[in-house]
Amino acid sequence: MTKLLKLAWRDIWRNRRRSLLTMGAIVFAVIIISLANSVQYGTYDAMEELVVRLYTSDVQIHRTGFQEERTLSYSMEESEQDWAACFDDYPWVEAVSKRLTGFGLASSDSSSAGALIVGIDPETEPSVSSFANAPSEGEALTAGDRQAVLLGATLAKNLNVGVGDSVVVLTQGYRNVMGADLYLIKGLVRTGSPDVDRAMMIMPLADAQYLFSMEGRFTEVVLRTRNFRGAESYAAALQADLGADQYEVLPWRAMMPELQQMRALDDAGNYIFYLFLVLLIGFEIFNTTTMSMMERVREFGVMMSIGMKPRQISLLVTLELVMKVVLALAVGFVIMFIAVMILKDNPIPVTGELEQFYEEWGFTVEGIEFSARPVIFVFPMLAVATVALLSMIYPILRMRRFSPVQALRTT
Repeated sequence: MTKLLKLAWRDIWRNRRRSLLTMGAIVFAVIIISLANSVQYGTYDAMEELVVRLYTSDVQIHRTGFQEERTLSYSMEESEQDWAACFDDYPWVEAVSKRLTGFGLASSDSSSAGALIVGIDPETEPSVSSFANAPSEGEALTAGDRQAVLLGATLAKNLNVGVGDSVVVLTQGYRNVMGADLYLIKGLVRTGSPDVDRAMMIMPLADAQYLFSMEGRFTEVVLRTRNFRGAESYAAALQADLGADQYEVLPWRAMMPELQQMRALDDAGNYIFYLFLVLLIGFEIFNTTTMSMMERVREFGVMMSIGMKPRQISLLVTLELVMKVVLALAVGFVIMFIAVMILKDNPIPVTGELEQFYEEWGFTVEGIEFSARPVIFVFPMLAVATVALLSMIYPILRMRRFSPVQALRTT
């Protein structure tokens, strides 16, 4: 075996250019796939965190049935739980806020439009979400505000109103009690979601409770956790303690399935590109291995005539390719690991038109993020190694059919 290893190592460098070309292609594929995966995961991680913390936050608690029906009859009362101390036993809960969500008709002097009315606690809401924290125009709500609202930018445009104007709101409140009131527009918000910006109206929780005739009631409790990616396990723990008969505890993925669908669709497109690149590398390995084998037919014939068996020659060819692949993967891993670690700590700044694009959608993105998840390093190496192993099959099978006489007659 030692002799075969020495022969394989020597044979790799007999045709240095071809070997370097094959290994270079492998290194290139590993680096490209790793960097593409890194920026893909990094970008999605950053964007998901922005979207989650924008409005839904990590976990929400509703009355069982509210998520499906979205009606005020599925509201909760202040008196049914000690909501202030309810989450003290969960160290991963960082912040808690209450909301009241309903629907109404917003009217100005010139127009009317349906509105999604969200009552928030101005003191605690900034700790769980950001949608009401930084209006694109005007000022945010404060604890002392009454009869003041923030409007989605598109809703304000449709109503032909702006900061400082007034808007009348009509609602059908709790147990079909009609509600109506006049509110001063304190600011305009832009979340980046066209549907939300077209309907969003934000007001203090006390005003929303009065408008919907729901004093002492609310529709959801919003939690911010230590790690939003652990929301499923956190929600399961809360659900087990609170019980499924009375409350439903939902992680952000359950509330935003379209976000996961969009990511899955984008992942599918990226993996098609990776598959195409890996197949190209596979053809390169197959081509160079086959050419190397065909050029050395007489050499193999001589080796068989002096006593080497076809399986030993097949093993020799296999060892040559394995050495090339392992060496190339090692070099590629070192390069991509250093590159990813540097880029992870130094995101590429977002400037110019790209920065404006993100701002138009309501996001503040400082740079293009890179991720260092283990899958970023493991996936390209496994993919390339698998294709390399598959490319060995035909040359090895052909080697086993060689005979010394046929090999020596080959010119």
